[in-house]
Amino acid sequence: MSPRLMLTVLGSGDPFSSGGRNQSGYLIQAGKSRWLLDCGVTTLVSLKRMGVDPASLDLVLLTHLHGDHVAGLPFLFHEFQHLRGRSSPLDVAGPRGVKTRVEGIYRVLFPPKPGNGRRFQVTYRVLEPHRPFLPAGPRGPRVLPFPVRHQGDHLNFGYRIRWRGRELAYSGDTGWFPALPEQVRGADLFLCECTHASKRSDKHLSLSELRANRQGLEVGALLLTHLGPELARRRRIPGFKLARDGMTIRV
Repeated sequence: MSPRLMLTVLGSGDPFSSGGRNQSGYLIQAGKSRWLLDCGVTTLVSLKRMGVDPASLDLVLLTHLHGDHVAGLPFLFHEFQHLRGRSSPLDVAGPRGVKTRVEGIYRVLFPPKPGNGRRFQVTYRVLEPHRPFLPAGPRGPRVLPFPVRHQGDHLNFGYRIRWRGRELAYSGDTGWFPALPEQVRGADLFLCECTHASKRSDKHLSLSELRANRQGLEVGALLLTHLGPELARRRRIPGFKLARDGMTIRV
């Protein structure tokens, strides 16, 4: 049981695993709750490398439904089916369409065999912007989804997670939008995507944009992740912290 809100970086890279980094995936521990934030293809490898039992996960929170954020789930399911069953359902929560996308990928990668029932259960939950989500009940950690700017035709989320007076904000994938500072204001740690060095994009943030807007981001520490080719091999960026696969932070 963790008395503090803990973040472990399982994957801090972009879809191309630039710099040899794993794809998006983060382990959250708060009290008895053990969650994943996003689940890229490399997530199961990362969990095992860190000595974390995949069957101990309670919830997977998905920001959006791109492969480098969701395509690790079928491998978790395959683990539960053949190596380590679950006694309780795994909750998977995210934007509309989450069940269709995840189940579709699972069926394609691991087609079901007639007569072979599932040895595990999955409960899907569609989240709504700005509506609190309390997966562990009123005494557990609180999740607040907020909309971000990544796919114009789909709702994509960032999240704020609060536990015992400490708060983590996570951008998911997003381009800059004027309301972003308000959405993350006051967080003790802002886990923020930073794909580009200076390129402007409607879908992803750049270091130059974050530098220009750093003062308006009224957060404690700012941890850069989802690092693209120009940034993935950097060890240090003044004024910011860089996520590193395997690092653990007390929020």
